[in-house]
Amino acid sequence: MELIKEIGAYAGLVAFIGLAVLALLSFAQGRDVRRLREWAGSAPERDTERKESTSAAAAERAEEMRKLEEARTAEHAAAQQREHRRGRREAGLPELTRGERLRERFGRGEAHGGGLGARLGDPRYLVGVFVVLILIGGGVAYAVSQGGGEGGGSGGGKSGKRAAKSTNPAEIEVTVLNGTAVDGLAGTYGNKVEQHGFQLGAVGNSKASFAESVVMFEQGEGRAAHRVADALEISRVRPISSEIASLAAGASVAVVVGEDNASATG
Repeated sequence: MELIKEIGAYAGLVAFIGLAVLALLSFAQGRDVRRLREWAGSAPERDTERKESTSAAAAERAEEMRKLEEARTAEHAAAQQREHRRGRREAGLPELTRGERLRERFGRGEAHGGGLGARLGDPRYLVGVFVVLILIGGGVAYAVSQGGGEGGGSGGGKSGKRAAKSTNPAEIEVTVLNGTAVDGLAGTYGNKVEQHGFQLGAVGNSKASFAESVVMFEQGEGRAAHRVADALEISRVRPISSEIASLAAGASVAVVVGEDNASATG
C-alpha cells in the first residue's frame, strides 16, 4: 500500500510537469502562428517594396549606361577631331578653321561665366537691358510725336530746311478747316492765324466732324505745329492724317476747329 502511494505521488508530479510543458508548447505554437499570419498579411507591402527597389535599381542602371554612352560618344568625337587636326597640320594648314576658333572662344567664355548665355542668366543684366529698351522706345515715341525729323537739321535735306524755317512764323503756312456745322468758323480762325503772324493757306471745311480742335502737322513740322497750337490755345497736336493732308493744299500745318470752339464765331 505504501508503494502505491509513493508511485501515485511520482505520477502526479510527472503529470504536473507534463501539463506545464504542454502549456509552454501551446503558447509557443500560438506565437509562431501569429507571426506567420502577420508575415502572410504583409506580403503585398513586401512585394511593393521589392518592385520599387527593382525599379530604382533599373533607373540607376539606365542612367549609368546613358552616361557611359555619352562618354564614349564624346571620346569618339574627340578622337576624330584630333585626327582631323593632325591631317590639317600635315597638309600645312592651321589646326582650326576660323569658325572653329570662334566657337571655341565662345565656349571658353561660357565656361568661365563671361559668355552671352551666362550674362542673360544674370537678373541685373536683364534689368539693365529692359531699362535700355524702355529708354529707346520712349525716345522713338517722342521723336514720332514731335514729327520725326525736325531735329535733324545737321543732316541736311528737306527736313533740315523745314526745321530752320519753323522758327519764323511768317514762313509757317497754316491751313484752317472747319470741323463743325457752324458757318464761318474757319474764317474766324483764319483771321487769328494771320493776326499771330503765320502765313494763311487754304480755308475750308473738313469731310468729317471733330468734337475737339486739333493742330496737325506734316513730318518734320512738329515744332511749328506746337507754336501754332500755343498761339491759338489748342491743346491737341497730332501728325496729319491722309484725309486732312488731301485738304491742306500743301501746307505743313493744318488747324481743324472742333465743336469745343464752335462759339468762337463772330
